[in-house]
Amino acid sequence: MIKKQRLYNLDFIRAVAVVMILLTHYNANFIGFNGPVQLNKVILTAFPFNIYIGDLGVGLFLLISGASMYHVYVNKQLNLVSFAKKRLFHILPMFYISYVLAFFYNFWMNKGFSHEGVSLKWGISTIFGFDSLMQTSGFPSFMLVGEWFLGLIMIVYLLFPLIKIFFEKQMLLTLCIAIFLFVIIQSIQDVNNHYWLLIQYTVGLIPVFIFGMALQKYVKACANLLSVCLSIMILAVTSLVKFEFIAPKIMMAIVSIAVFIILLNVSKYFEQKLIKRVVTWLVKYSYPIFLIHHFLINKLVLHFDLLTIGRLDSYILFAFCLCLIFPISVLIYHLEKAIVNVR
Repeated sequence: MIKKQRLYNLDFIRAVAVVMILLTHYNANFIGFNGPVQLNKVILTAFPFNIYIGDLGVGLFLLISGASMYHVYVNKQLNLVSFAKKRLFHILPMFYISYVLAFFYNFWMNKGFSHEGVSLKWGISTIFGFDSLMQTSGFPSFMLVGEWFLGLIMIVYLLFPLIKIFFEKQMLLTLCIAIFLFVIIQSIQDVNNHYWLLIQYTVGLIPVFIFGMALQKYVKACANLLSVCLSIMILAVTSLVKFEFIAPKIMMAIVSIAVFIILLNVSKYFEQKLIKRVVTWLVKYSYPIFLIHHFLINKLVLHFDLLTIGRLDSYILFAFCLCLIFPISVLIYHLEKAIVNVR
């Protein structure tokens, strides 16, 4: 099988999404998730276009995943078992390495291991990389690294060969079903029902991946001034008006698609050598960054009184977080390669 060339426009969007995810979990300390609201200490923004920046980052990642998978595997036969095995083998080893390093750090700092009343049976979700997804849905877990998005993307990869068949044979019907499921599932809000939340974070977001496939299929139709202008209009409207009657994840999809189309078109203006190097580097190490950034940020901010630091201090602290996240991500990346390549 001939390996398809990487598309710079998708890499550019992925690099932007990586930055958004880093901003998300640092800014969480100042928007009420991990302490009182202190919006003056937020880096850049926490709510672009009136949606949560974390939603925008996840939306872009899902769209990129769908677009890149379609680009690589369009019109190719896939074996469900071998494909799933390949994708999981690509994801899980680095997750295990990151988890073990985080576990031993906590073990050392806490002078032992305590599961704080959480039954060890929930450890099975960690074995399969679903612990953060379970915790975000409200279930007990032993989550240390990664994000809930990891569990979702593994489910998507497992289902991709089937999704691809339906998409290629009945694209319009597949899109209609995806839109219907997406709107229905995301419109029904029941934050106290953990099982429903789990459905919303999995089945309810797979359609966004399919939207990414459609964007890649019709990429030429998106690469024009009209598409950019329409996308800018959408972002302008969402910035000025809060559509509180629309479910957050539906707004996430609308805004993410608009941002995706704009970035798709402007990426060609950011192909200078230095920018390309930065983009290539961020994309190469995006997975380990994704795995360990939350853990490291949470540990670092504990050493500071976030109520007393100033705005400049906040920017310096964020830069300090990056100075730790990036080299450790590189270390984990190469450690995983060394372990996997051992014969």
